[in-house]
Amino acid sequence: MDNKAQTNARRLLRILTEDKYIKRRAPFIISVGVVAIVLMIVSFYRNTHATKEQYLIGREDKLNFKDIDDALKSGINFEKLGKEKKHILFYLGAAPYSLEVLSYLKKSGVNLKSYNSNNHNALEDILLYLDLDPEALEESFYTNISTLLSLDLSVSTEVLKEASKKCETTSLSTCLKIAFYYKAINKTNHARSYGMRACYTSKENPICALAQRNILGE
Repeated sequence: MDNKAQTNARRLLRILTEDKYIKRRAPFIISVGVVAIVLMIVSFYRNTHATKEQYLIGREDKLNFKDIDDALKSGINFEKLGKEKKHILFYLGAAPYSLEVLSYLKKSGVNLKSYNSNNHNALEDILLYLDLDPEALEESFYTNISTLLSLDLSVSTEVLKEASKKCETTSLSTCLKIAFYYKAINKTNHARSYGMRACYTSKENPICALAQRNILGE
């Protein structure tokens, strides 16, 4: 009997000890659980947000009023989209701009002339960073930058210097983009100069062919 009593006593002590431990640890466990749930919600929100941004970035000339309304209701910032936080105008520049969509963006409160963390507006980012195939360069680029200029976007001297350096060292398409820019602001001599730079490496490349047709008049 003594052994049984001792066994029961030890079991009761263990149960009571475990119960005290659980009660003592309960606030900590609850706190950890709450934090985990909050982190899951935040992660889900961020992933959903990023997915919506990628959807908008990929819409290009298919972007419509409903896309804009839904995105604004979700808290999407059209002035800082994607990992690079670039303006929607930058991404839309891969296809012909819709004047109706641009007007609706403006009426919806999107600042079309805003600057990013690098102090570049959408036009400057397009000149420096937007990669376009020859077809897009010929069919929509000139019209698009003319549209941006009509919206009072401008290009700083610093950005033109940076773009000129890219033209000289790594990117013939940047030469052509600058040529189109100067053509749009009626600086014909500058446009021809950069058009000729697009043909420095070879007159057989597609970029040079575009320059000859659209800038040099050959």
